[in-house]
Amino acid sequence: MSHGWWTIARFRGAPIRVHWTLLVAAVVWSRFTFAPAFWVAFALLIFIHELGHALVVLRYRLGLSEIAIHGAGGYCRHDESGTRFQEAFVAWGGVLAQLALYAVTQLTLLFVDVPRNEHTHQVIYVFTEANLWIAALNLIPFEPLDGAKAWPMLGMLAARWRKKATVHEANTRRRSVQDELRALEKLDTRAETPSQKTDRIVRELIERTTQPKDR
Repeated sequence: MSHGWWTIARFRGAPIRVHWTLLVAAVVWSRFTFAPAFWVAFALLIFIHELGHALVVLRYRLGLSEIAIHGAGGYCRHDESGTRFQEAFVAWGGVLAQLALYAVTQLTLLFVDVPRNEHTHQVIYVFTEANLWIAALNLIPFEPLDGAKAWPMLGMLAARWRKKATVHEANTRRRSVQDELRALEKLDTRAETPSQKTDRIVRELIERTTQPKDR
């Protein structure tokens, strides 16, 4: 133990550390009741959130160095700074992991006959309702919450889509011009002089490529 931290395991070489304040947060969320199943599920939920960050860090090879969970949530450290898009994706990783847990829990309840007792009710509550509340809090767009870096990703995706649409439109126009040129090559210009032939082809090309297309 060092300054209230315990190193409980390692993930891809990075230490997974837990601070004693995590128990305090679990007790607060359980409304100060004795609920061991709730506390364990709460700690697991926070870990899954940070694991979501870690998986994106590994995806972009940013050098995962530490996973830590504490009473105010946790953090996932990495050695290298990514692009703005990568950092935004890392920020979304935690919430996406929570939503994946939510979906798995709901599917399990739908298809599996889970024994209903006090402990399972507590776990289900943490993995569903409390899960969504914590995800919503994390997406508030203020530092140090994930939302500060996560939401700009939407603008970056929109810019990428606009760029792709512009490139697609330019490629379509280029193909259209090439098609018109191939069609003009088939015109019967044997009775025309070279200059007349060139002039006719240019006029035909301008007319075909500038006239409005039927939608």
